Amino acid sequence: MSKRSTACWLALSLLLSLSSACGDAQEKAERSRRDRWTVPGEPPLRALVRAGALGDARLTEASGVVASSTEPGVFWSQNDRGNAEMLFAYDSAGASRGTVRVGDADNTDWEAIALGPCASGACLYIGDVGDNYAVRSDVRVWRVREPTTSETVTESATSLHIVFPGGARDVEAMWVAPDTGIWFATKRPESDANGRPRPSRLYHVPASAWRRGRDAIATADLLDSLPIVPITSVSRDWVTDASLSSVTPDGHRRLAILTYGSVYVFDADPVTGRPGAQLARCAVPQGERNAEGISWLPDGRLLIANEGKGARLYRGRCP
Repeated sequence: MSKRSTACWLALSLLLSLSSACGDAQEKAERSRRDRWTVPGEPPLRALVRAGALGDARLTEASGVVASSTEPGVFWSQNDRGNAEMLFAYDSAGASRGTVRVGDADNTDWEAIALGPCASGACLYIGDVGDNYAVRSDVRVWRVREPTTSETVTESATSLHIVFPGGARDVEAMWVAPDTGIWFATKRPESDANGRPRPSRLYHVPASAWRRGRDAIATADLLDSLPIVPITSVSRDWVTDASLSSVTPDGHRRLAILTYGSVYVFDADPVTGRPGAQLARCAVPQGERNAEGISWLPDGRLLIANEGKGARLYRGRCP
């Protein structure tokens, strides 16, 4: 073999070795990324089906979903930060059923929506609670009688200003109890005094806060934490939404907590909505890491809505 041939062979061998090493490194990195999203023994949602996709092109930042209490098969969502004060109605396949403007409200960062009782019967509670960098001195919850899809504007909304003890918190998950108390779970990683990851914190505003009148200020109580620990290296357990079920045949309620990677289901007090024992944990569909909305369906299934224009909808059970 000539010197030139030898040099070419060595160069080719080096190139193939580098290519193989790069491929191995990429495969290892991808496997590590997948492993961080995998929880040993965590089952997927059962009977999972893709229900459709959000059809209204204006719904680009769907940051919650709630089933209508008056129109079966209708769901409400809202855009978050920087968007109009609009509610978007759609059916279980995502086809648009119209929009309704929320009267006398403003949208700083609408990250949550829930259904609950009120003097008018059933109300939508809109959580203007988004605070990615935990800098807002107070957040707000708007309450308005649930509209129908034939309306174009709601009645005037009332609001409650909420302060978190110890400073601002990043919150996107909110649910309203039958007694109209409001619950919040924190979203992103936080550390304790020793620098260890802290579980998602659970805050509560009692029903009595609503009796203080329009634009009243209430301080949330830190009551507990959830067995969900958001960490910085992967957003799998960052808490994005919640949904409280109606009363089950056994007299209980179920609370679904949605993270970017999982659905957690807890037993919940039928009156106060306080979460109790964890009943199940299920993985969200593979490749869907931007789920921002969850709602119980009448038959005990869950509807999960992704965020973004044309975002996908899924139905499934957990457990």
